[in-house]
Amino acid sequence: MPNDPVRSHPVLSAARSALALQRAEQQLALAERIAGMGSWALELPGQQLTHSSQCAAILGFEASVQLTPEALLAAFVPEHRQRIGALLAHCCQHGVPFDEEMQIATPAGERTWVRAAGQAVQNRRGQIVGVQGMVQDIATQKRAQHETMRLAMRLTTTLASITEAFVTLDHECRLSYMNEESERLLLHRAHELLGKEVWRVLVSDKEQHLRLQLQKAIATQRRIEFEAFYPGLGKWLEVRAHPFAEGLAVYLRDVSTRRKSQEQLMLLETCIARLNDIVLITEAAPTSQQVPYIVFVNQAFEQQTGYSRQDMLGQTPRKLFGPATSAGEFQRIAAALKRSRQTRRELVIHRKDGSCFWLELEIVQVMTAASERMHWVAVGRDITQRKSAADAIHQLAFYDPLTSLPNRLLLMNRLEQVLAQSTATQPQGALMFVDVDKLKALNDTLGHHKGDLLLQQVATRLSSCVDDTATVARLGGDEFVVLLPDLGPDPRAALMKARQLAEKVLAQLREPFELGGHQHYTTSSIGVTPLTGGQTSVSDVLKRADLAMYQAKTLGRNNLCFFDPDMQAAINANAQASADLHSALKNQEFVLHYQPQVDRQGRITGVEALMRWRHPRRGLVMPVDFIPLAEESGLIVPLGQWALATACDQLAHWAGQPDAAHLSISVNVSARQFRDPEFVDRVMAEIRRTGIRAGLLKLELTESLLADGVEVTLARMGLLRALGVTLAMDDFGMGYSSLSMLKRLPLEQLKIDRSFIDDVLHDPADAAISRTIITLAHSLGLSVVAEGVETQAQLDFLLKEGCNQFQGFLFSRALPIEQLQDYFQAGWQTTIATWTAEQQKV
Repeated sequence: MPNDPVRSHPVLSAARSALALQRAEQQLALAERIAGMGSWALELPGQQLTHSSQCAAILGFEASVQLTPEALLAAFVPEHRQRIGALLAHCCQHGVPFDEEMQIATPAGERTWVRAAGQAVQNRRGQIVGVQGMVQDIATQKRAQHETMRLAMRLTTTLASITEAFVTLDHECRLSYMNEESERLLLHRAHELLGKEVWRVLVSDKEQHLRLQLQKAIATQRRIEFEAFYPGLGKWLEVRAHPFAEGLAVYLRDVSTRRKSQEQLMLLETCIARLNDIVLITEAAPTSQQVPYIVFVNQAFEQQTGYSRQDMLGQTPRKLFGPATSAGEFQRIAAALKRSRQTRRELVIHRKDGSCFWLELEIVQVMTAASERMHWVAVGRDITQRKSAADAIHQLAFYDPLTSLPNRLLLMNRLEQVLAQSTATQPQGALMFVDVDKLKALNDTLGHHKGDLLLQQVATRLSSCVDDTATVARLGGDEFVVLLPDLGPDPRAALMKARQLAEKVLAQLREPFELGGHQHYTTSSIGVTPLTGGQTSVSDVLKRADLAMYQAKTLGRNNLCFFDPDMQAAINANAQASADLHSALKNQEFVLHYQPQVDRQGRITGVEALMRWRHPRRGLVMPVDFIPLAEESGLIVPLGQWALATACDQLAHWAGQPDAAHLSISVNVSARQFRDPEFVDRVMAEIRRTGIRAGLLKLELTESLLADGVEVTLARMGLLRALGVTLAMDDFGMGYSSLSMLKRLPLEQLKIDRSFIDDVLHDPADAAISRTIITLAHSLGLSVVAEGVETQAQLDFLLKEGCNQFQGFLFSRALPIEQLQDYFQAGWQTTIATWTAEQQKV
């Protein structure tokens, strides 16, 4: 196109440019006003600020106001002012753009939110020559955002406050929201399940019932409600789904308890009809009516009583009760139900044919929501057999089957009652312990059936000796007890009555007994203890009577004895000593002392090991004070084994000492220890363990071994002798020895008991016995040891009579092993050496 002169004219061209610029500015102002933003520019250097009128208006200034950079920064609130200044400076220096939301304060003092943004302007050389920026009024957006957050918080709070499990699903039935209750119900936290399809959460939906129902609700936009069991949770759930724009709002409720109740109700309805127990329901009795009316009975009731349902409906339960049932029974049942709403009763029920049976009734009252009684429900079962069995069990539990007397348990119950009531002002009582003498001999000779007849007749005679207030009981075996609870208020008179009654019993039991054609005589031993206030326990009373009875036996049977406190003290002391013995053995409190044995030339040939007890409180205790108790308690066996082992250890120690290697050790062996089946094996084991010469171990046995089991004793002695062990008979002449028996025993030594030596100089009989023992021993090739030699005169006599060895205080007391070595080196040989010299002169 040829050049247009008008277009190319400079004036016209400038006008057109100005017009275009004006239009652009107007369009920019319009855009800024619509967008709610204003522009600004900062020229560098010089800090010259230009801005649009919309910018000034947003900052709260008149449109005509020309702002400076300082005024622009001052428009921001103090907490944001430093930040915007730093951002602007960073942009000017380094060209870093910024875009942030901040608050400004208008000249009127109002705060509002703006968006402040800026970026650097660079020339062609890349130098920063200015910054262009904008501010945008975002107060409306901020208010909308705040309102949205507020509504969201309200919605969240509302959903969280729903007590049922509540979830929302999107259109694909994926979980989009869960409240806390749904987390508890589904056993998972929300972040674990959100976004998952709900039927994958509720596992085991094999028939896809849940999936189909929820998809149907979304498709039809209609509310649905159903119940289903979900094995994965082990629960029945009620599901209520409500469609809304985003999907479904679903309420889930655990109805397992209700479903179980419904099932139980159905089962109950079936069971009641078929129940073997009687079920009877009555209307609760009104205030004016004393007895309720029957409204239901089941089939078991009809079968048990013979009454049909028609016979009983409208009737009162009194029709089932006979004269044995109290007229006030219903009042007692009503009172019990009022207290606890349930009660149990055992009643005698009369059938239609007149027969009766025991019925146990469990009665509960069914209440309305207002706690008003509606019905009584009674469930009963026939307990006739149980009652009969209970009577039989009671008889077995509390009575002796042979004599039908009360047994130990019933006696102790009654005695406990008497002691609980016993005071200084109450009637005085007594307890008699009766033991039938020599019942075992009767059983062994004539048989137990005769012994049973005797016990039955003893029970009859004892019962005939007392009145109805007394209790005659059989404890078992041959022991009976008579409890006399009332002998009058005077203690002295009560004791006299108890003695008279005990003597009467003794006389009755001395009379002959007719035992099936055999006339039998027996006696009894009776112990009596008074019952007074302050008794400690039932067992103490029985123990006292028992102790008194044993004292009567000790006095020769056919006797009676009253309890003596000294008797109890002795028993207690023995019990304490027995306990101390156990502790002493455990704590190694026993030691051996050794008493030397010397020959006719005054040489020590050996020692006797004598046990001592180093008691922590009593000091050194001699054997006479604890060996009998050890025998009685059975501790003599472990004590004897300890003594044997200790003696063997000492022999092993001496074996390495030339001056002591020839010495023997005598160890006392009790009859109980010797009869232990393992005794010989233990001796062999100790000899092997220590490696000693068996001949240096001398076992001193007592004559009591020969009382019974002689053949076994001889066999064991033979085994020991075969081992090389030396055997000696201790305390010879004090027990069961006979010359014929002495000849058979594999002994090497006899010991004369100290009781003969004590009076050997003054009692011709003791002198003759000692002389005879020495002569007898020599004739049998045995050596003789005299025990208890305490004086020179006794030694002179024994030397003259030819005694081989001596032991006693004349030479030494029993010494601890530490002192024995000193004794070896002392001048104890002087006595015998002097006597020998004098005899040579004669």
